Amino acid sequence: MKPTRSGVVCLLIVCVTLVALTLLTRRNLCEVKIRNDTQEVAAKLACELVS
Repeated sequence: MKPTRSGVVCLLIVCVTLVALTLLTRRNLCEVKIRNDTQEVAAKLACELVS
């Protein structure tokens, strides 16, 4: 496997793992917040929740 292709595969695995872990710990992905002592990162999507 070429170095560039293996890097893309590794990045894809990391992204899929992060999405899977987020889905396991939260009910939906409409809003995700990550906080530490000095910073807060928030990602919000415009989505409707269907009951």
